[in-house]
Amino acid sequence: MEPLTQLSKPSDLKDWAYENIKQVILNSQILPGEQLHIEKLAEKMSISRTPIREALLKLQSDGLVRAASRVGFFVSGITKRDLRELFELREITEGYAAEKAAPLLTDDDLAQIDNLHKKGVSAVEKGDLSEFNEMEIALHSFIIQHSQNRRLLKLIESLKDLTYRERLLALKSIENVRESLAEHKKIVDALHKRDAKLAGQLMKAHISNVKQRLLAFKDIPEESD
Repeated sequence: MEPLTQLSKPSDLKDWAYENIKQVILNSQILPGEQLHIEKLAEKMSISRTPIREALLKLQSDGLVRAASRVGFFVSGITKRDLRELFELREITEGYAAEKAAPLLTDDDLAQIDNLHKKGVSAVEKGDLSEFNEMEIALHSFIIQHSQNRRLLKLIESLKDLTYRERLLALKSIENVRESLAEHKKIVDALHKRDAKLAGQLMKAHISNVKQRLLAFKDIPEESD
């Protein structure tokens, strides 16, 4: 596990510990199933046990950490149930966001969307899946932001960390990546037409298709142990 001291230490140690531990979980520096020892984390971060425990409880509520009675905290894995529940929410929220955004996009907005999609295509052609992931996040985020619905943005933001873990999982299948690119192109074309209903339907279908592709992965358990 990498040192947990990359962020400057502020006065609020609980939030600082939370952000540090969350970063290494999301970046797979601590793998699913690994135990998070409070004493070791406190020593690495040069702080007391209390803010570490509070941070782990917050991460548990986020779904990134699970607690085992009388044993301790562990990094949560991703189960098929997790994927179904997350993608159901994404289908509803991001499908609606695309529908709302479509008639509001300016020509400049559409040019930026085109650029993001082209960069994603180029990244896959170069074999740079990390760059593709960045472009995919940027493309989805751009559409969501332009729905101009603050409450919707807040709801989708609450799913950001779990969605990021799902995206890292999705990168394991180049077939999924290529199919996602083709689905992105259809969404972009619908946005150019400013066809709200079609854009919403295609975004919803895209997210549903990714869900089905990930559920076919044989190494994902149905439920947590």
